[in-house]
Amino acid sequence: MRIHLVTNLFAPDELAGASLYSDLARFLRERGHDVRVTTTFSYYPAWRLRPEDQKISRRDETWESIPVRRVSMYIPERPTGKGRLLSDFSFLLSLVRNGTFPEWTPDVVISALPMLSQCLAQRFLYVGRGIPRLIVVQDFVVEAALELGILKIPGAAPFLRGVQRWALRSARTLSTISPQMLVKLQAQVGKDRRTLFIPNWIHGSLQAEIDRQSQQPVERESNRLFYSGNLGMKQGLPDFLDQFQATGGAGMDWRIQIHGGGAERERLAEALVGRTGCALGPVLEESDYIRALRSATACLVTQRPGVGANFLPSKLLPALATGTPVLAVCESNSPLGEEVRDGGFGEVVPPGDASRLASVLGTWRRDPASLLKLGAHARIRAQRYAREAILSQYEQELKKLVGSKSGAN
Repeated sequence: MRIHLVTNLFAPDELAGASLYSDLARFLRERGHDVRVTTTFSYYPAWRLRPEDQKISRRDETWESIPVRRVSMYIPERPTGKGRLLSDFSFLLSLVRNGTFPEWTPDVVISALPMLSQCLAQRFLYVGRGIPRLIVVQDFVVEAALELGILKIPGAAPFLRGVQRWALRSARTLSTISPQMLVKLQAQVGKDRRTLFIPNWIHGSLQAEIDRQSQQPVERESNRLFYSGNLGMKQGLPDFLDQFQATGGAGMDWRIQIHGGGAERERLAEALVGRTGCALGPVLEESDYIRALRSATACLVTQRPGVGANFLPSKLLPALATGTPVLAVCESNSPLGEEVRDGGFGEVVPPGDASRLASVLGTWRRDPASLLKLGAHARIRAQRYAREAILSQYEQELKKLVGSKSGAN
């Protein structure tokens, strides 16, 4: 198959979708497919272009034998609501102008939400050619932005929701990453679109590092929570720090180690001033990341209230693969909350509930054996997210699309 992958996040970007979609492209190429990628210049998670990419509108290059076309996208100094809208719009214009490869036509296109523009662009790329498309919904970006207050434009909500629906319906087949998100997706796109639940996966290089380090015994530190990943508004880490401090004595001997980057890093650094037992560091290399996970008491995963139904954090998966218990600070009925409960590999604490947090931390401190049971359940649950099985499912869905020629414009 000739496969065109359109994604705003791609290597050398770090975290989240960048790791996943770089790995998807690698997997499909290894399977013998002709894969090409259209993306923008590296900016994530720092929200800052590299010096060599400044003021460049387009560049063609190769990554691991895969042709990559990079097109420009406006990167705001601060990713506010209006700044994100301008960023999205600029990427849409760049994709429409320069997003395709001359003298090469794909058999199928795959793109992803949360960057609305790359889904909306499917309405304008390859029009009239009957090329089928698959959209992967990682995050309901419009709902998340409205619920977080990132977008505060009077009267804009119905219009933006309509644009998102129109963009998603550019594909006949759509997948998403949790059962709860599947229900939401079906309500948005209607019954005439094929909708699937295909979870995220533990990407190849990370799994290889996990396998390498698993040859050594695990030596976990006592009373240390470890967070690594995006530092954005959805995660609400500054609010969690207030919740942690409000536990009083229960949190006195616990330490929090945070690594990552993103829009809220500066605010988080300010929130940490004067706090003892909390440290903030940069994005870790994979070997250091896995080492930190394997030595932590538990992996901390946080979500602000009201947005949990819109996404499932990918940082959860490496924790499972390393047998690390999970402290999920989220709404109980969110995809994350239900996943933790169903898998039995951690505890769910509602945002702002200091007494519940104190109870969990106190139990873990008094009964370390309970953490061993959670870790064993984590390793069992990790089998659901095996790379080969999940990416083979994507490959099969792409083949079905090519066979049916079920494009939609």
